Amino acid sequence: MALGTYGPPRELDIGRCFNEAIEVYKKNFLPLFLAAILFDVLSVLTLLVLSGPLAGGICLMTLKALRQRDRAVELGDLFGTFGKFLPLLELFFLTFVLELVGLGCLVLPGLFLMTIWLYPFYLMIDQEFGVFASLGASKDIVFRNGFWKNGGLLLIVVALHLAPQLVPGVGIVLAWFVAPVSWLIVASAYLQQIPAAESGLGDLREAMQASE
Repeated sequence: MALGTYGPPRELDIGRCFNEAIEVYKKNFLPLFLAAILFDVLSVLTLLVLSGPLAGGICLMTLKALRQRDRAVELGDLFGTFGKFLPLLELFFLTFVLELVGLGCLVLPGLFLMTIWLYPFYLMIDQEFGVFASLGASKDIVFRNGFWKNGGLLLIVVALHLAPQLVPGVGIVLAWFVAPVSWLIVASAYLQQIPAAESGLGDLREAMQASE
């Protein structure tokens, strides 16, 4: 489905992503830090079963904070999408396995998939899309608004996740400090690139759900 039906492409401002992420992070350090710890611990303890539902919670938490004037983060939102447990579980393992296979095939196929699938969890939570509609809409958003700029954003996010792990002894703790910044960066990028008008969102939602 072509996204030209609801207005012109939207410019992704990576600097704005960082500015908004830092603004929210500074005001909500503790709940974001705790969310990072809970995400990792619960994902490991459940053999990744909770990773999808918790990723949905991260999307809910960061989107709400970026949309609110007070930029407040609610830790309880981390568990606020468990009503979509099965779709989020499906989406997580589908993207995780395919991206892992892609990374094993000379890396570039994996990075390609990771780029076009930057936003499916946000679309599932924010627009109530199904699994395949979320993947398709994410791809369309990335290609319409700039594949290379979104790819550059992905590399920044990957670096933020990996760099702390290289520090001996305290890598995991540093990762808990840094991970929320990467979440907020992607959430800001998502909000910049989705249709602003409710009619546009309706067109996108109707077309993508029809493709399920």
